[in-house]
Amino acid sequence: MKAIEKWADRIYSESDFGRSIATSLTGVVGLAIYILINDWVIAAFASIIAFPIIRIVATSFNDSYKRERERRVDEECASYLFGKLSGQELEVVQSFVKAGGSVLTWSQVNGLPVRSSAIESMISRELMWPSVMADGMKETFVLDTKIFDLGVRKYGRKSS
Repeated sequence: MKAIEKWADRIYSESDFGRSIATSLTGVVGLAIYILINDWVIAAFASIIAFPIIRIVATSFNDSYKRERERRVDEECASYLFGKLSGQELEVVQSFVKAGGSVLTWSQVNGLPVRSSAIESMISRELMWPSVMADGMKETFVLDTKIFDLGVRKYGRKSS
């Protein structure tokens, strides 16, 4: 009796989604086969065979769902921040989009028709930051890629 209680505790305290779904569906498969065939050995083997397959499928669907949900949350956060940008900050985003990328050198930024206060504001919002190019020689400004992507949607791509 103690073994059954331990088993039940483990099943009901399980936090692995794939295993939880597989355990439930495997029980249904085993019960259905037992009811149809009236042979507990075949029902047990069917359950044992079905468990890993169901677990893999359930885990795969759950992982896809989680990734999609995280992507939507990230997109909503970026949209919220984009909606809070001032007119001058939107000009900064538009300038990056017109330039064709989310990274511009300091000389390119200095040549933009935007106020430095808008750039500083974007930096303080942590939507833009100074960086160094891969060659380690040129300093750049990097615009948050999610904000850049929203800017591309709003202002269109630079035509080449």
